[in-house]
Amino acid sequence: MKSKEVNSNVKNPITQVIFGTQNVIDTETGIFQRASKRIDTCMSYTRPSLALSLKPIKSAFLDSKRRGVKLRYITEITHNNFEYCKVLSGLVHELRHLDGIKSNFMISEEEYIAPLVQDRREVVASELVYSNMTQIVEHGQQIFDTLWSKSIPAEERLRQIQDGNIPLETKILDNKDEIIKQIIHLFEISPGLSVVSNYGGMQLIYNNFFELCKKILERQRRVEGEGIRWIMRIEKESINLVKKFLDLGVEIRHVKNLAPINFAVSNHGLIATVEEMDNGQMVQNLLTSNEFTYIKHFSSMFEQLWKGGLDARHRIKNIEDNVDFAEIEIIQNPVDSIARGWDMAISARKEINILFSSSNALKRQIAMGVLPLLKGASQKHGVKIRMILPTSDHIDKLMEQTKSTVPNIDIRTVSTSLETKISILLVDYKQCLIVELRNDKQKSSYDAAGLSTYSISPTIISSYSAVFESFWKQAELFEKMKEIEILEKDFINIAAHELRNPIQPIIGFSELLYSKIENHEQRRLLDEVILNARRLERLAGIMLDVTRIENNSLVLTNETLDLPELISDIVESYNRKLEERDLESERKKFKRLIVIYGGIKSIKITVDRIRITQVICNILDNAISFCKEEQIRVVLKEEFLNGQKLLIISIRDMGPGIDREILSKLFTKFVSKSNIGIGLGLFISKGIIEAHGGKIWAVNNSDRGATFSFSLPIKRTSDK
Repeated sequence: MKSKEVNSNVKNPITQVIFGTQNVIDTETGIFQRASKRIDTCMSYTRPSLALSLKPIKSAFLDSKRRGVKLRYITEITHNNFEYCKVLSGLVHELRHLDGIKSNFMISEEEYIAPLVQDRREVVASELVYSNMTQIVEHGQQIFDTLWSKSIPAEERLRQIQDGNIPLETKILDNKDEIIKQIIHLFEISPGLSVVSNYGGMQLIYNNFFELCKKILERQRRVEGEGIRWIMRIEKESINLVKKFLDLGVEIRHVKNLAPINFAVSNHGLIATVEEMDNGQMVQNLLTSNEFTYIKHFSSMFEQLWKGGLDARHRIKNIEDNVDFAEIEIIQNPVDSIARGWDMAISARKEINILFSSSNALKRQIAMGVLPLLKGASQKHGVKIRMILPTSDHIDKLMEQTKSTVPNIDIRTVSTSLETKISILLVDYKQCLIVELRNDKQKSSYDAAGLSTYSISPTIISSYSAVFESFWKQAELFEKMKEIEILEKDFINIAAHELRNPIQPIIGFSELLYSKIENHEQRRLLDEVILNARRLERLAGIMLDVTRIENNSLVLTNETLDLPELISDIVESYNRKLEERDLESERKKFKRLIVIYGGIKSIKITVDRIRITQVICNILDNAISFCKEEQIRVVLKEEFLNGQKLLIISIRDMGPGIDREILSKLFTKFVSKSNIGIGLGLFISKGIIEAHGGKIWAVNNSDRGATFSFSLPIKRTSDK
């Protein structure tokens, strides 16, 4: 959503995500402009520099302060943002410091925003959550007030830093008492901890500092801290202890290959050691630091490991189920995962099964040269290759290209409704690679692919083989359904032609006979014959139209005409018929249909007169059948879209509206809630309009009734 849309809808309760840095800035400044009483801001330590360096934000602070809007601001004041916070304290009414604050949000009396930021300097958020819903604003205000009550005045924190009460230092401790004291200190001052250790490190904490872990997690439950995240290699002997930490509330992930260093880091400090700590033995040497450079480096190292880690509960289940985790590998780099897939194909000796997430995925692999690789596997080693593809507009071309290079490949297509977000590669029932589709619009496989999983686990391979075989059978059914659909179209086409051939002489001879007889009863019977013959003729015409539209063989006989004049003639014809009907039934006479020209007098447009008349009459017939007494309006207007001038014709009725069950599929075949007709009129109308290069749609009105609209491109205009 764009910021202008937010600004224009502030009176309506909404919660939206705003995308784009400029839209984020515009949304923030918009809240400043609309605030009349207060703006409360809570930002992490990286944000004060942006509040001062971004001119729109700084100006918004100053302007709001001049207008008497009370400005309160909470952040973590550190050595690194010290100078910025000194300036910021003069920009707002009250600035406060809170250790370890990472929340980023802003509240006025009626609005709430939360920039989705990363802990990096000078980087504007590219996404932002916006809401003006009362519950969210009030909840955000409660959180801010809680944080405000726990913070200290900025003057006090600035004085601490300026007076050197918090010295920056990095040192190695070798005294046991000092080591224990430093570990306790880090646990006590940190709202959250990130830990990387071996099994011995977890034993050490459990034996000596488990109560401190409980306190951090208690603060987390009170929404005053961030808890504990722990990374380690989990093996069978460590399961029982890991479960105790999990039960306490610690988040734990398993990483197979860890560097020989154990550390705990928070926003306030770092402790690290390279000792093994066997059986929980206390370390003899400990690196400790509160310098930003060290903290940032180890925090970054932790986050990278955390992203690639496996949830501890899954790891424990694998061990207890005797699944060897060494048989599963998480591949984060798409370059590595694609190279692994090609290596698998080269190693194949019996069978390669591939399920692509999309036809674009195959297209990208063809561009990289995968077809010669598959050809080599097929011809040199006699490898059986099967491939499944979701259908698409260019699927036939891709299949032809693939089969021309790899003649022995067996390819099947599945409906787009079965399209997945992963590609599956199975080789010889011994190897399996699952590749996540991150962005299908990318031209390169490296940019389109996300996380991948490689496995030689028989259980996992068996599971994904079952998935592939299921899709293979679905593809077979899909092919059969397409064959049946082709046969159905052929039957309808033949039946329609065969029906039309005898209908014409039936109507012709019946009308000739009608003119030669005078008996009233015989004429009445002949009227029924002619009436039903004409109904059959219309049905045959409808069936032919459906076939032509589905085969893209609908032929238009175009001519240049004045479309508003044609619409006026059609409407007048309908009004005359309705007046005659009202006269027979002694109803009150009035014009049921009116045309609103919207300032358009005459437009010359090239269309098929008969086909466009067919569309207009179909929509009018529907409107009249559902709208017994009320007036029906036909509205004409011009619009520009993507440089193209369009004529929009809308027919608005005041009937019951369109049933929600069929609204989304209104223009497909055999869709109708009425007992009249067979539900093909709107499908044919859609085909006719699209053959003219236009579009057709329908919506329910806000009050009552529905509006059907269609557009036609204007190639030549005159006399406006």
